Order: sequence, then C-alpha cells, then structure tokens
Amino acid sequence: MATPELSEEQRAAALVKATAVRSARRVFKEELARGEMTLQEAIDRAKADEALAGIRVRDLLQCLPGIGPKRAETAMEDIGISQARRIRGLGTHQIDALVEREHR
Repeated sequence: MATPELSEEQRAAALVKATAVRSARRVFKEELARGEMTLQEAIDRAKADEALAGIRVRDLLQCLPGIGPKRAETAMEDIGISQARRIRGLGTHQIDALVEREHR
C-alpha cells in the first residue's frame, strides 16, 4: 500500500500533532519517574488520553524508580504481557497484576 500524498497544510498539521504527542508523553514519563503518581494513576490517565495510550508498557515500567530494562522485561514475561504491548491494549487482569507487582 502506497503512502498517501499529503498537501503542505496536512503535513504541517501532522507535524504539529506529532510534536504535541511527543511532548505530552515526555512530561507524563517525567512525572512518573519523579514519583508524582502511582502506576495505577498513570495507567488510568493513559487510558483516558489517546496520546498517552500509545506508550509501550515496557517504557512505562522503565519510568518507575528502580525498574530498568531487565526488571521490566521480567515483570512482563511473568504476567504474560507481550513486549510490544501498548497501554491501550492492557486488560484488567494485566493491569491488576502490574499494580500488585509494584506494591511488592
């Protein structure tokens, strides 16, 4: 499938939208890293915001203090979450398991 041709106005609008999404995700991840919200609050907020819902679960977990790539990968494997899963694709049981694991 070929990429559709966009007008200059459409390209400019897409660029503005992409920049806003990246900025919102950066601020969200920084707040989580500083401990300003719990994992449950972060997931709830992301589920309500389409820009944030596209963040990979692996990246979300790595923003938590004390969680690096290996711990995030292990947690996701233990729960049965694909490494490619995004927040919007998490089920209620997966969310519950992640939050429970955070409290250990």
